[in-house]
Amino acid sequence: MSNKPENPSSMEKLTLRDLAKKAWKFVIYRWPWKLASLALGVLLWGGLISQDATLTREKIFNDVSINIINHDALLRSGLIVVDGIDDLGTIRVRCDVPQRMYENVAASNFNVRVDLSRISSAGKQTLPVLYTSSGTYGTVTSLSITEIDVEVENYITRRRIPVQLNETGQIPEGFYVTAAIVDPTMVTISGPSSLVQRVVRCVATYNTSLLTPSARTQFSAVPFRLFDADGQEVNSNLISVTSESVLLDTLLVEQTLYRLRPVAINTSGITLGQPAIGYHVVDIKIDPSMLNIAGSNELMETLTMLDVVTPIDITGATETLIRSVKVKKPEEAYHMSENAVYVTITIEADPLVTEVPK
Repeated sequence: MSNKPENPSSMEKLTLRDLAKKAWKFVIYRWPWKLASLALGVLLWGGLISQDATLTREKIFNDVSINIINHDALLRSGLIVVDGIDDLGTIRVRCDVPQRMYENVAASNFNVRVDLSRISSAGKQTLPVLYTSSGTYGTVTSLSITEIDVEVENYITRRRIPVQLNETGQIPEGFYVTAAIVDPTMVTISGPSSLVQRVVRCVATYNTSLLTPSARTQFSAVPFRLFDADGQEVNSNLISVTSESVLLDTLLVEQTLYRLRPVAINTSGITLGQPAIGYHVVDIKIDPSMLNIAGSNELMETLTMLDVVTPIDITGATETLIRSVKVKKPEEAYHMSENAVYVTITIEADPLVTEVPK
């Protein structure tokens, strides 16, 4: 047995060798566990990042439309915007968005808008472009346009603007139509004072050739236009036309169609009495020989002849007579083309009589 002490340097070498072997074994063995641990660590890190509201990312929205709000409130205050918002383009919005909402947030979440209720007087006005930031969706950091310029006028109303009906076209053949009735006959217009003050009449153009060829009452929705005293059209979407507080885009035209056909004058009983002795009636001519009659379907089915009001008295006549006589209008007729006709009664001497008594 040796009493020689152990060499310290030898023990240190053994220890370092053992540690190296253990480290090598750790590196080359148990890969599935190591990969699982790495994946779990990444997931935990991502979850913590996504739930941290203080972590944000910049997001830019292009082609964002500006909402125009409180238009009705401005009208109630007696003002209206006439220029500056119809041709309003889109803008770019830059935001800081929470990491967890980055994929879900949209430009609409920031409600980019212009509030017309901020206007208090007519003339040129400058309005700020407003937006809404929130802890949920993030904060707007900049806008490509921060304000807009608009032109404002007084909003006025004029009542009892007359409606004029302009009829065009031909009515369906074989029918008679009553006079067109337009509803309403007066309208109310509201809008910018510079336009409303020019309007003097409302004109509706009505094409009668579009009527259905059927004997009945028909209703048609007819567009209309506004005109000034010089006959120039006043056309603007800023003008509203109403009747009894109902907004109008057309007017209602009513017309009734009746069957129309020619009916002959009854020559039987058109004369009264006899010519002078030795004379006789050679011919009776009526001009016009037929009149156009319009009426109910029942009347048109049964009417065959028209009678005159008073027969022509030919008592003692020795020469041709020309008279104007009135024609009886059937009770159920709505229209008769003429009220009277000319009747020519040709009277000649009887050729068998050689001497005419005096």
